[in-house]
Amino acid sequence: MKLTAFLSALIFAVSLWTAASAAEIQENNMPGTDEPAVTMPAEYQIAEPQPELYGFAPETPEITLETGETFRLRAVWDADSYLAESLQFASDNGTVASVTADGMITAREEGSAQIRLTAKLNPETVSIAQKDSGIRTVTALVTVTDHTKTDEQKAQLKALKAKENRLFGEFRRARAVILGELAADAPRITMEQITGMIAESESFDEIMQKLGAAHPYPDYLGGSGMTLIEYWFDDLGTEKILVTYEQADVIYIRLDESGNIADWHFLYPDKQPPVNAPDTGIFNRTYLAYHGALQNGDANCDDSLDVSDAVLTARFVAEDHDAVITAQGKQNADMNRDGNLTGDDVIAILCKIAKFD
Repeated sequence: MKLTAFLSALIFAVSLWTAASAAEIQENNMPGTDEPAVTMPAEYQIAEPQPELYGFAPETPEITLETGETFRLRAVWDADSYLAESLQFASDNGTVASVTADGMITAREEGSAQIRLTAKLNPETVSIAQKDSGIRTVTALVTVTDHTKTDEQKAQLKALKAKENRLFGEFRRARAVILGELAADAPRITMEQITGMIAESESFDEIMQKLGAAHPYPDYLGGSGMTLIEYWFDDLGTEKILVTYEQADVIYIRLDESGNIADWHFLYPDKQPPVNAPDTGIFNRTYLAYHGALQNGDANCDDSLDVSDAVLTARFVAEDHDAVITAQGKQNADMNRDGNLTGDDVIAILCKIAKFD
């Protein structure tokens, strides 16, 4: 009964993944349209009114850059219609093109990215409906070409990307070194430096501002459901600080050479309430991925990730005695690194396959 129920849930999950993937493929093959695969008959459709943008737009809607180049993106809008301080920038693909808070775009690798600009209308000059947040969003397309990388750089970036694909982020410092943006021997954070920043700061935001100014290239930036930022004390990542941005935590972590957690404690805040106890499973994931010990989701160890890995993991979780997973396969399938295989790992594998991460 337990096996049947679990496999039924798995089949349902796979069907959702299949439907989502098909929709994604259809959407990718139909550029310029946001229509769903199934729509209501035309006579029953009601056109949604588009919100007034009051002239809000990117000054340069399409940008072409070479890798390594930078570009300052600016916004335009009707005079006095927006709160200028509310303008924000974000990239949907920071690996290709990153953007700073003030709109400075850096082309990182060949590909395309959408830079999203958001701003809030000024309620003192614009009449805003009761249910309207007043926030407006526009985008600019960045296309990055690459005619400058050497074959060695391309090979190094490809290998680094393979490591990043096992996670939900990027090894930003290593990428900057490969691209020549940062010297390989550039100073790293020290315990004395970070404890000094914490002691001299009155808030978490102030700590982050000082940390970003002193070390603009964190070793790792990413996360799934939570922004994780790592600054390593050494090139291997055996000793580091981990910032969990949404929880406003700064955690010291020390690992052994096998990636096992040897020590950890909070640096900020100094008195951590139990409700914010961290998931220690995230402490060594980047180390394992960076050093090739983490093959994310590859339960059957065939060097690929597909539905068969989710099915094998699901059978093992459901105590199907015919489902055999090697020790390496169990480690690969343990997506949350908690030392156990559960239904959460099956779902995480499916999400990884469907690129929902």
